[in-house]
Amino acid sequence: MPDWFVSPIPAMPATLLEWSVPAAILMCAAGLCAARFIGFNTLRWGGALACLGAGYAIMLVQAAGLAPYKQVVEDAFILGGVILACRALQGRRGRQAPPCFDVAILLASTAMVVVSVVLFASAKLETFFVQACCALVTWRAALSFARHAATTSDRVLTAAFLFIALVLTGQCILYLAAPTPPLAAGEWRTSVWGILIQYTGLLGSIVLTFAVFIATSYDAIEKYRRHAHTDALTGLLNRQGLDNLLASSSARPLSDGPTPTALIMADIDNFKRINDRFGHPFGDMVLARFGALLRPRAHAQAHAARLGGEEFLLLLPVADLASAAAIAEEIRADFVAQRWAPQAPDSRFTASMGVTLAQAGESFTSALQRADDLLYAAKRRGRNCTVAGHAQADAGPGQAAFRDAASGESSTHDFEARAAVQRG
Repeated sequence: MPDWFVSPIPAMPATLLEWSVPAAILMCAAGLCAARFIGFNTLRWGGALACLGAGYAIMLVQAAGLAPYKQVVEDAFILGGVILACRALQGRRGRQAPPCFDVAILLASTAMVVVSVVLFASAKLETFFVQACCALVTWRAALSFARHAATTSDRVLTAAFLFIALVLTGQCILYLAAPTPPLAAGEWRTSVWGILIQYTGLLGSIVLTFAVFIATSYDAIEKYRRHAHTDALTGLLNRQGLDNLLASSSARPLSDGPTPTALIMADIDNFKRINDRFGHPFGDMVLARFGALLRPRAHAQAHAARLGGEEFLLLLPVADLASAAAIAEEIRADFVAQRWAPQAPDSRFTASMGVTLAQAGESFTSALQRADDLLYAAKRRGRNCTVAGHAQADAGPGQAAFRDAASGESSTHDFEARAAVQRG
């Protein structure tokens, strides 16, 4: 290996280039902290980089008489910044792991730095131990977070942390395999190795800053998209969200999947009377309560939407029409069983349901129209009931033939179930 690689580089007249590393890291930190004021949740990331930048700044301070205290402080700031960044990553999942592991790593690193500086006077060992601890906590955070990375933002941050962990690991291997520089602890910063360490920190900070800004931008886009497609009162899809879902995932007919798609259309009975009698805030509560009954049934393959007013729609894969009608009946019965104290302790509210299955090759609009017709058939039969059926090819004009959801036989009668409650 050439001598220039292990020997000190002649000191430059000015250390402006050296100070550019912590200055750039602190500028990244300031940018992340400032983004907090325009709505980005980046303050913790900024704090992590501020801690890292402070460590690199302390590293440049000439204080040979303060060894090993100076080395302990600078390395603690550097490792602390990495730990804070990893905890900011974990915080995206809405929960924080106990700090026991982080504290143990910080204490172990401090002990190894003291041993390296005091007993061996080795800049190589000091630097290796700190970089190894940084790599360890970064790998741990990246691999743990990668298992739960479900969004584009999460994947961007996972890639950034894996890249930083790989760089730190490669640097540790390279540094450990290299010959020991003839430098005392604290004097290595002007060597190629010292410059490598400093610019690795700068590279990691820049990569992390860009990743955080990209991730938070994706978060903001997803947040606004979710708000635009979600009914604020019930938390279900609104009509725009339903249309967007169908445009993105159902360009093909609904029934093309391996399992038939059921459409359950629901309408709260006499909702205008509820508003007139108890007021609109109470009516909003009724809508929210009904939405809460639908929400647990919405999952990766099923979707619930509020179409407007008191009308709701549930799309879900089912084996047959009878199964869909049974689900509708559960929802209807659960709604009837709701209690409304203290505003209306003696009141019972009901809902009507129209249930159908999408036919082979049928468009969503056609299936929705049939579900709507079945819903109004339930209204005509006195409300508080479920009407389920299939449109038949031989149905005459103005007449829909239904298949009995209980028996599965062709019939012009509908499946109906009523709750044993008194209607007003």
